[in-house]
Amino acid sequence: MTINDISEYIKNSDREMTREEFLEAIEIFKEDAEGEALYVSEFLRFGFAVGRFEGNPFLDDLHLCNQMYIATVQGNAELKKLHLPYLYLKEMEYYTLVNSYSECVRIVNRILDLGEVPDFCMGACLSQAIDIFMGCGLTKEAEKYVEAMRVFSNVCDLPARNLIMIDCNLMQAYAFMGRRKEYEYFRKSVSRYPENTLDEGVMSIVKLYVLGSEALIDSDREPTREYVREVCELMETGAFRTGLTADYAEMVVPIFKWIKNDVAPEKLVEYVLLMIDASEIVADKLEMYSLLVNDFKVDRVKYAGVYNDYFETLKAYYDNDCEIRRHEVIGEMMAYEMEKQYRARAMTDELTGIGNRHAYEAEVDSIIAERVNGKIPANVIVFSMDVNGLKHVNDTYGHQAGDDYIRGAADCLKMTMGNYGNVFRVGGDEFAAIIRATNFPDEEVVALLRKNLSEWSDSYGNHLTMSVGVAKSADNPECNIEEIIGIADEAMYKDKRAYYQQTGRDRRQR
Repeated sequence: MTINDISEYIKNSDREMTREEFLEAIEIFKEDAEGEALYVSEFLRFGFAVGRFEGNPFLDDLHLCNQMYIATVQGNAELKKLHLPYLYLKEMEYYTLVNSYSECVRIVNRILDLGEVPDFCMGACLSQAIDIFMGCGLTKEAEKYVEAMRVFSNVCDLPARNLIMIDCNLMQAYAFMGRRKEYEYFRKSVSRYPENTLDEGVMSIVKLYVLGSEALIDSDREPTREYVREVCELMETGAFRTGLTADYAEMVVPIFKWIKNDVAPEKLVEYVLLMIDASEIVADKLEMYSLLVNDFKVDRVKYAGVYNDYFETLKAYYDNDCEIRRHEVIGEMMAYEMEKQYRARAMTDELTGIGNRHAYEAEVDSIIAERVNGKIPANVIVFSMDVNGLKHVNDTYGHQAGDDYIRGAADCLKMTMGNYGNVFRVGGDEFAAIIRATNFPDEEVVALLRKNLSEWSDSYGNHLTMSVGVAKSADNPECNIEEIIGIADEAMYKDKRAYYQQTGRDRRQR
C-alpha cells in the first residue's frame, strides 16, 4: 500500500478497508510521523474517513499515530499552525469515545491556549466543553463556555451547516440552564435557516436539538399532541434509521422521559433502541439503556436482551481505565487554572505587572522556532529601552520613589505599545518590546512614547525620559534574532549617549 492508495480510499470511503490494509496504512503514517510529517493532512482525512465508533479495533492505533504526529509538528512552526488544532480535535474525539472526559477537558484547554485556531476547531472545542460540563451537572463552569460560544458565533466564518449546529448548541445550553429568553432567541435563530441549504442528516439532528431543548425548558408542563407527533415522525422517518450517528443522549433522554405517558411502551422501547444503535459513545448508550431499565422499568422477561446489553455496556463502561468521574473533570479544570496562574506569575514582573525576562526570552524563542530556511519572519520589530535618571531619583528621593519611576515607565510603555505587541522589563531600568507588524510606524510610536513619558510626573515633580533603540528584521533580512536585538541595543546606547551630552550627566548619574 502507498500513500496514493490511501488517498484513493479517502475519496471512496464507502468501501470497507480490511484489517490488513488498515495496518499497512497505519505503518505508513507512523513512519511519516517519526520523520517529516509530510502526510499529516492525509492522516487527518484518513482518521475521519475510517469513522469513529465504540469498539473500533483500530481506535488505539489511530490514537497512537495521532500522538506521534502531535509530537512531531510541535517542532515545526508552519505544520504546528496548520495541523495542531485538528490533531488535538482528533485527541478530543478519542477521549470522548473512551469516556475520559477529564482528558477531554485537558485537550479543550490546550486548544484554547493556542494563539490561532481555525473556526471549525474552535466551534467543536467549545461545543465539546459545554457538553462535558452540562453532562457532569457543572452549570457554572458550562456558562463560561456558553458565553464564549455566543461571542464566537457572531464572529466566526463557517458554512450554514456548521453555523446552525452552533446555534443548536446554544439553544440547548440555555434550555438546560433554564434561561428562557436566550433559549427563545436561539430557537428563532435556528428556524431561520432555509431547509434547502441543509441535507437530511443535518435537518434530523437539528430537529432532535429543537425537540430536546423544548423538553428541557418545558419539563414542568405536559407535551402537546403536536410535539409527540413530531417526535414519532422523526423516529419513524428521520435519517437515524438510515445510518446517521446520534451521540445526543443529553437530548434524547429528556425527550423520551417527557413523552413516556403519551406513546405506546413498545414504540417507546423501539425508539430508544434505535437511538442506542445510532450512538457511538459508551456513556451515551449507557444513559439510554438506563432510561429503559431504571426509568421505564421494561419487563425483564420480554426485554431480556435489553437487560443483557445494559449490563454488558455497564461493565464496559466501568472496566474502562478512562471512566468519567465528575471530580476528575473538576480536578482537571482546577489544575489548569492553577497552572495558568503559576505560568502567568512566572512570566510577570512583580513590580510593574508587565512581562519579565523569562517572558521576553520565551518570545524570542518563539521567533526562533518560526525560522524558515534559517531566516526569522520579516515582520519582527524589536525595541530596546532604558530609563534615564533612575540612579539620580533613587539617590535623591529614595528607592520607593525609584520604584514609582519604574512603574511609571512601564505604564507609559503599556499605554503606547501594548496594543501593538508585548512589552517587558528585562532588568532594573531596562525594558524591551517586540512587535509583529509590517509597515509599522515606529518613528511615530517612539515620538508618542516620549510625549507620554514627558507628561508623567511623580509627587516630587520628576518627569520620565527613556533612551530608545529600534531594529527591524525587514531591514536586516540576513540577521538572526540575536543580531536584531544587538542592533536595537546599539541604537539605544547611541540615544543614551545623546542624553548624556544633552543633560551634562555622566554614566554614574544614570
